[in-house]
Amino acid sequence: MADVRTSLLLAHDWELAAQTTTFNREGKAEVMDIYASTIACGRDNVTKFNANNSLTYSEGKLTCAGNTQGPLTGSWAFNKDQTALTINSPQLHGAASVFQVLDLSDKHLQIRHTYTYRQDDHDYTGVEDYTFKAL
Repeated sequence: MADVRTSLLLAHDWELAAQTTTFNREGKAEVMDIYASTIACGRDNVTKFNANNSLTYSEGKLTCAGNTQGPLTGSWAFNKDQTALTINSPQLHGAASVFQVLDLSDKHLQIRHTYTYRQDDHDYTGVEDYTFKAL
């Protein structure tokens, strides 16, 4: 599976197709559809995973007004059995995050990031789910 997953990840450019965040507070889950509120020029941006473990995040066909940065770069790495993907990208503000690989095929990539956050002296769990489509 390891070589197959690397090959699939590198074979395509990836465009975000869905993104949700689930906040679990006091036994209740609140799901927010982040993708639905993303402006059109941000929906078609492209992530490219490169063989040297770098990644490139570029504007798609629709360019957001005022964006003059050009492509942004980061890094990525699979864990040993390729069930987790560590990503350090500009969107993460220089912090590496580990994502569980839920599914990876020649059509889509689904990853999940689970984290703990503190609010009003309580610890809660948040879950971010991302689905990318292969271009």
